[in-house]
Amino acid sequence: MDLLNLGQDLNAQKILRTGKGLSLNMLFQGKNIRCVAGQQVILDMPFFEISPGAHTILSGHSGSGKSTLLHVMAGLQRAAEGTICFDGQDYARLNIAALDRLRSLNFGFVFQKLHLFGHLSVRTNIALAASASGQAVDEARLQALIGGLGLAGKEHRRASDLSIGEAQRAAIARAVIHKPRVIFADEPTSALDDRNADIVMTLLHEQAAQNGATLIVATHDSRIKKRFDHIIPLAEGGDNE
Repeated sequence: MDLLNLGQDLNAQKILRTGKGLSLNMLFQGKNIRCVAGQQVILDMPFFEISPGAHTILSGHSGSGKSTLLHVMAGLQRAAEGTICFDGQDYARLNIAALDRLRSLNFGFVFQKLHLFGHLSVRTNIALAASASGQAVDEARLQALIGGLGLAGKEHRRASDLSIGEAQRAAIARAVIHKPRVIFADEPTSALDDRNADIVMTLLHEQAAQNGATLIVATHDSRIKKRFDHIIPLAEGGDNE
């Protein structure tokens, strides 16, 4: 893998470039990944890999395929071609049930539109994520997350009644309640002002550190790039060589 050091003025970030083959001891590895929508190629990624603990941005403008790559990595979307592996497990060799289990046990998600159940309480929204992973709800951990993320006293409030910032924090709690190995976030700061964008990214990094998780964020927000050591750049139109 080719690593380009951008220097101290860019916080010594490393851009992950095209490589020749899959390596050992990588959290994620992808080779010749292609996704299409109708006749249009929406993602064409010859190669990438991410090591454990390497907090990474999938960077690019709208239409570059960054959200598609995140969804493929998270097992939410199947690639039309290519190989994608998590911890040595090739997604193509997993049936739907096995892929669902891998995803529920190992990944947490903060979606751009959050996808909280508005008619349910904050506590129930968070607890459902633990149940979906096949775990019993750890009440002490749930309450610690609620308090640590500034939601104490709001756990019985309906999600639809939360402010934007409160809803973001509830979504982060839901993403980490089952102690995932990877936290995926899709454009988590796109609709936020500078102050709230900084708060959300601080919370995500804190939760990644507390849970020993790797943070992977799809974004076009240049404000948050300085917080990451690694970038996978995607070019508009699916050409990502």
